Amino acid sequence: MDKKIITILLLAAFIYPTKVSASAYQRFYTGVRPIAMGGAFIAVADDRNTIFYNPAGLSRVKSFTLNILNPAVSIGENSLDMYKDMNDIDMDDTGEVSDLLRKHTGDYLHLYASLTPGVGFRIKDFGVMINALAIGNLDSEVRNPVYPEFHLNGHVDVGGIGGIGFKLPGLQNLRAGIAFKAISRESINEVYTPAEIASDNFNDQLDNDKETGSGTSFDLGLIYTLPWNKWFETDLAVSGENIPEIDFDNGEKLKTVWTAGLALRKKIGAFSLLGAIDYRDMTKNLGNDNDLGKRLHIGTEIKFKELFALRAGLNQGYPTYGIGLDVWILKLDAAVYSEEVGAYSGQREDKRYIGQLTIGW
Repeated sequence: MDKKIITILLLAAFIYPTKVSASAYQRFYTGVRPIAMGGAFIAVADDRNTIFYNPAGLSRVKSFTLNILNPAVSIGENSLDMYKDMNDIDMDDTGEVSDLLRKHTGDYLHLYASLTPGVGFRIKDFGVMINALAIGNLDSEVRNPVYPEFHLNGHVDVGGIGGIGFKLPGLQNLRAGIAFKAISRESINEVYTPAEIASDNFNDQLDNDKETGSGTSFDLGLIYTLPWNKWFETDLAVSGENIPEIDFDNGEKLKTVWTAGLALRKKIGAFSLLGAIDYRDMTKNLGNDNDLGKRLHIGTEIKFKELFALRAGLNQGYPTYGIGLDVWILKLDAAVYSEEVGAYSGQREDKRYIGQLTIGW
């Protein structure tokens, strides 16, 4: 099979992942609706994304939720450009591979995909959700234009997550939740030269460089609804992910992340209005910088009944926007957003596109 095709398939299967020395914050799961709202979702937590963001919200999801198939894909603008250029070269030719890498030196290359089928139900103020998961993440970069090096660091996570959410007895405005996840990770963290990429045994080298590990952790969450709603229903929330952090025994870690959030809701006839703000990584586990902008997420949503939604926000200082359609058993969500891959908000933008098709209820 042609090496170019093999390379693309590896990317699509998440066997060929990558990470950069740039300081993009780690994200285990990316929900399309949350990221369209600037990544602000901890206090919103009211749909199928809830199990990954704040299990306390499971006490207010629909009475029955079934996701039979729900593939999501995100790709960076730079990755699209490089993919187009790959179609015009011979991946077996060291010189052409070198020219390709030189052209994209300094570009941040991102690819993400997930499949998280699951089922959930809610009885009054008690909710349960269980999901299988297969999540692949690729973030890479080419360095050194004179002697190009392709810095590869990425992973595929396979496993499951299950959680419960409930209102605390005697504290009707306070919801709590806990989720447990078990993950098996296959990863690559290597640097490759054009000669290695063009060689006949590159695919074997990729196989040899893979490392595997597994681990388990808990997520915790609280949501408090203020006891007045004269203008808006107001929720305050906090969540902790990956407690304790998962060390995959191969140098890879899934770090503990604490997030605080606020959400405001209002219904006006057939329309639902929603605004939210999150402050992520309060304990600075993802980065030891002091940049407020990289941790701040702001979003809004206008929904017409349960059929159509418009979303917008600010993710790490960059604008986001998206739509949602819900027609019987088919749901479509799409968004355009950016991540900060530099040292501080506004330094180095990586623009991305994400979409998800869900079959279920």
